[in-house]
Amino acid sequence: MQKKVVFIIVIIIILGGSIGSIYLISNLFNNDNDNEELLRVEFNMNGVVIDDFAYLLQDINKETIRNSKYDLIIIDYSLDGNEEGEFSNSEVNYMKSTGDNEKFLLSYISIGEAENYRFYWEESWDANHDGIPDPGAPNWLDIENPEWEGNYKVKFWMIEWEQIIFNYLDKIVTAGFDGIYMDIIDAYDFYQGEIQNSDWKMIDFVGNISSYVKNEAGDNFSIFVQNADELLLNSTYLEHIDGIGREDLFYFDNIVTDDSWRDQGIFNLNKAIDNNKIVLITDYPQSSSLKYDFYSNCITNGFLGYAADRELDNLKEYDLYPST
Repeated sequence: MQKKVVFIIVIIIILGGSIGSIYLISNLFNNDNDNEELLRVEFNMNGVVIDDFAYLLQDINKETIRNSKYDLIIIDYSLDGNEEGEFSNSEVNYMKSTGDNEKFLLSYISIGEAENYRFYWEESWDANHDGIPDPGAPNWLDIENPEWEGNYKVKFWMIEWEQIIFNYLDKIVTAGFDGIYMDIIDAYDFYQGEIQNSDWKMIDFVGNISSYVKNEAGDNFSIFVQNADELLLNSTYLEHIDGIGREDLFYFDNIVTDDSWRDQGIFNLNKAIDNNKIVLITDYPQSSSLKYDFYSNCITNGFLGYAADRELDNLKEYDLYPST
């Protein structure tokens, strides 16, 4: 039997707020570690310890989510993304409940682009589907994202778009979700050459969203953002959020990311850690060895990790890092 050396560092940070952080960082050195179950990173979320999460936006199955042992799952607020498929409060509570345990459910929401299948969309805004808003479309609507059909850039700082997002948040709160997972925060970068201080406009927008929804749902309603981790260097931004998700930190699919890209990301994300925020990493490696390396890197840095398929259409389970 080969000997294993286990190094464990436990850091406990005591907070006065609703979301704190407890990290268990471990590294197992073993010549045959590809099949070794990894130890855990833990965070305290509203008084409950979480040590894993999952991310699922397509082919959502209520029974699968209910029976899953993941502590936190990010899903869409709707079964199929549109108004007809919106989950009811009873359905959300059903998915969260697993007998004697209960998981957290965060609702995905894009705040930096408009999606043409959402409840707020009107077909007349781009009736010929050429990606350019038609006459009569709202002033906040901009061109279609050429890399993502059906998603349109928005002038996110305009009050009319903010009101649409507030209406969207009302639906999420009514359904009983525990928080939101806001995407396309990096929309500010698209407008940097067009308006001054577009980064601050996004920071203010996130702050307005946080204030609005916490006033509606309570302080325990969790505010997560995805990507654009460079904004974590702004202390005001950090005050608005409870956690951050980051994609493609260690791997872009099966390709190891550039050292400078990875190191800058880790540096930024450590600002969240230092301010007692939860950090979720989603990468998309496909081989077992790369997945093991991904989870090991997350553990070493005190992040929660989830190795997913790019389509985000199924809940992944791994022997090396099983949901608990």
